[in-house]
Amino acid sequence: MADVKQLIYIVDDEPLQAEILKDHLVKVHKCEIKVFATGEECLKFLEKDKPSIVFLDYNLDSQVRDAMNGVELLKVIKAKLPKTECVMLSGQNKIEVANQAMQHGAFEYISKGDDALQKAEKTVFNLNLLMRQSWDSPTSPERAELVFANRNKEFGAYVIRKGYNKTTAQALLISLAVFTLLISGPVIMNFLNPGDDAGIEKPVEVTVDLKEPPPIDKNEPPPPPPPPPPPTIETVKFTPPVVVDREIEDEDQPPPQEELSETNVGVVTQAGDENATELPDEEPVADPDAGKIFTFVEEQAEFPGGEEARITFLQKNIKYPALARENGIEGRVYVTFVVGPDGSIRDVKVLRGIGGGCDEEATRVVKMMPAFKPAKQNGRPVNVQFNMPIVFSLK
Repeated sequence: MADVKQLIYIVDDEPLQAEILKDHLVKVHKCEIKVFATGEECLKFLEKDKPSIVFLDYNLDSQVRDAMNGVELLKVIKAKLPKTECVMLSGQNKIEVANQAMQHGAFEYISKGDDALQKAEKTVFNLNLLMRQSWDSPTSPERAELVFANRNKEFGAYVIRKGYNKTTAQALLISLAVFTLLISGPVIMNFLNPGDDAGIEKPVEVTVDLKEPPPIDKNEPPPPPPPPPPPTIETVKFTPPVVVDREIEDEDQPPPQEELSETNVGVVTQAGDENATELPDEEPVADPDAGKIFTFVEEQAEFPGGEEARITFLQKNIKYPALARENGIEGRVYVTFVVGPDGSIRDVKVLRGIGGGCDEEATRVVKMMPAFKPAKQNGRPVNVQFNMPIVFSLK
C-alpha cells in the first residue's frame, strides 16, 4: 500500500518460513524484499541498501553455530540505522522475549503462528503510515485511519478528524464573507441611498465688508481727565487674633496702645495726608476656616433643646420598618452628616447599617431634623462632621 516501492529485509534461518512471509508481503504491499539466513550476511548489505523495515528471527543461531542471534542483530541495526524499523519474529510465545525485543528498539513483536502473516501485513501498513510526513498532523487521513483501525468509526472523534480540513476551509470562507460584508456594508448603503444627504443644508459663506471708521475731528476738545483719588489718612494695620500652633512673626504683632492713640486702625499700615478726614475703605478679612469641615471643634454642634430633645424627636418620628419587624432585625444604625455654619444638615450617610429598611428610615429621620446650634472654632461658626447612633429595638 505504500506509495513508493520500499526495501524490506527478512532475516530468518528457516528458509521455508522466510519465503512464505516474503511472498505474502510482496503480494500485498508490492515491495522489494531480500532474505538472509544469518545476521552476518545481513550486515554486509545493510549500510549500502538501507532498508526501511527489517524482519528478524529471535533464534538465528539454530542452524549455524555461534552465529549472531536476533537481539544482537537488532542492537547493531539500530546503532547503524536508527530510522530503520525492526520487527522481531519468534516461535517462543513468551512475554520475556517480547520485553527484551522492545527494550532494544523493536517496533513490534510477532509470535509465529496461524495469524503471523496478517500481523506482519498490518505492521508494514502501520509503519508506512508512520513514515509519511503527514503523520505529524493529527488531522491527516492516514493517521485517522490508523488510530481508528478496528474501532467504531461512527464515533464522533473519527468524523471530526475526517472532515476537519473541509470544515476549516468552510469556516474560513464564511468568516471572510462576513468580514467583507461588515466592511463594505456602509459603502453599499451610501451607494444605494445617494439622496440621504439631500436634506442636509450646506454651510453658506457670507462675505462682510467692514466700512472704515469716520475721521477724527481735530477741533473736538479731549475728554476731561479722571478726578484725583481722595486723600488718605495715616493708619496702622491691626491683625485680628487667631489661635495658631506656631510662633508669631514680628510683622503680625498688634501695634502698641501708644501708637493706636496717635493714629487710626486699618487693614494695612500706610502713610496718610494731613488734610484727609476719611478712612480708606476697609477690605474684608478672609476667614481661614471657610469651607473646611472639622472633626473636632472648640464648641460642638448641638440639637436645639439638648440631648433629651434629640431623643424625644427620634422616638416620635421613627417608624419601625415592617420588613425589619417581621424578620426580628434590631441594632444600631450609625449615621454621619455635616452641620453647617448656619446649623443646617447636609451630606447624610450611613456609616454602618443593619438592613431591613432601618438604614433608609434612619436617613429619612435625620434629614427631618431642625437646624442645630452650629459648632464654633475660634469664636466663629464652622462646618463640623457629626456622627449619631440610632437604636432600633423591638422591645
